[in-house]
This record gives sequence, C-alpha cells and structure tokens, in this order.
Amino acid sequence: MASVRTTMTESNSKRRKASEEKEDRISSLPDDVLNYILSYLPIKTIVSTGRLSRRWQHLWKHLHVLDFDEYDDSYSSGNGIEQLRRFVVLVNNVLHRNRCGIQKMRLTCAHSLVNDNNFRSHTVDTWVRVVIGPNLEELDLDLLHEDDDGPDFKLPLSLFTCPNLVSLRHVLPFYC
Repeated sequence: MASVRTTMTESNSKRRKASEEKEDRISSLPDDVLNYILSYLPIKTIVSTGRLSRRWQHLWKHLHVLDFDEYDDSYSSGNGIEQLRRFVVLVNNVLHRNRCGIQKMRLTCAHSLVNDNNFRSHTVDTWVRVVIGPNLEELDLDLLHEDDDGPDFKLPLSLFTCPNLVSLRHVLPFYC
C-alpha cells in the first residue's frame, strides 16, 4: 500500500511540475511592458494577438506606437486595389479603436495603386489628424506615388501645435 501512495505522490508531483512549466508568464507582465514588446511587431500581427486570450483581446487598443506599412507581406496577396483596401480598413480600425494618445506613428503607403487623386488629401489627412495630440512625439510619413499628376499631400497646420513633437519626416514623391 505504501508503494502505491509513493507512486501516486510522484505522479501528482510530476503533473504539478508539468503544469507549472506550461504557465503563461508573459501574460502576467504589466500592460505597458506588453505594449512595448508589441510595438516591435507588424500591426496586423499585433491586432491578431487579441485572439490569444481575454487578457490580450483589447491590449492592442492601447498602443502608443503604431507602424503601418502597406508593403508588409501580409497585404501582398491580391491585386493592388484589393491590397490597398485591406490596408485602409486596418488603419481605419486601429486608429478608430485606439484608446490612448499616440506617441509615434509611421505610415508607408502608395497612392499610385488607386486612380484617385484625393487619396492622400482625404484618407491620409484623416489619419494624420487622428494622431495629432499632446502625446505625439514622432510622425514618419512615406507617401509614395509613381506619377506627379495628383496633388501633393499638405501637412495639417494643427500638427505644428503638438507640444511634444520632436521628429517629423515627410517623404514625397517617388517617381518611376
């Protein structure tokens, strides 16, 4: 009987040890630390982390650093118009659902994929206006296009009232 108890105790001990090894230690980190780690991932991956657990479901909505790159591999399938549409939907959703002030934003996109000269002057203008605020420190815009038929994008004057803005990079245009 004693050997059966010893075997059961050893078995229970092994199970406890195995469950301790499977513990999700990263989820126990504070939100600020997790957001810092997430800020190094592509935005689409960051949003996808919301499927991991309830703890992660809304974490991406509190990011202070956003990096939108239309040329990220996750958008490369499909034709140019569809690729741009998916990108625009993602950027709109992330900016609309963000619950905190953006400190840094990088935006890389091309308007040449659409035969719409208003893309930069309306869509990108809206995105820039959304991130303008007292927390904005860095804004990096790479707005590439292959022709010079469309109007150049003009930065909103309210951008220059951001008290903490220390870095502004605006790259236009790209001619082929």
